[in-house]
Amino acid sequence: MNENIDKDNSLADLLDEDTAEIKEGMDPKERPDEYTFHIGKLEHTIAQYYYKQDQDLTDNDVEMRLFNIMFHLENKISYFSHPLELSIIATMTEVFKKRPLTLSEFEFVLDYVIKSVENRSWLPGKRAYLNWICYFLRMLEPEDEEKYVKSIKRKAK
Repeated sequence: MNENIDKDNSLADLLDEDTAEIKEGMDPKERPDEYTFHIGKLEHTIAQYYYKQDQDLTDNDVEMRLFNIMFHLENKISYFSHPLELSIIATMTEVFKKRPLTLSEFEFVLDYVIKSVENRSWLPGKRAYLNWICYFLRMLEPEDEEKYVKSIKRKAK
């Protein structure tokens, strides 16, 4: 984890307060395109962690880690211990410095990625989302990409 991160802070401390617009009922879900930068950084972090560090990770593990972050935004960063959580936190704290989010907006980003994981559940296997996101982000080595494409074509028949 980035040593510059104060582990006594919470993720909520790093987020802006919800704006009057959000408090009055504006839903970030109405403007998902405004969050593609944040969603992309989050998904890239997940894909890179899976492909480069832990290929035993499953889609269920990703969902659990994202839910854990979402439900513990007020906890100190030192609360988090799973390497994927720490990787996500390190990335997102840097992202927040460049493009701040409010609490509701970050919850939307987390929820969006959780739904993305769930939307791959129709594909067989424990790593449908993880394999797809690595393919989508062009992270796969040529032989892995070929294997992935063949498996999708078989399933599509």
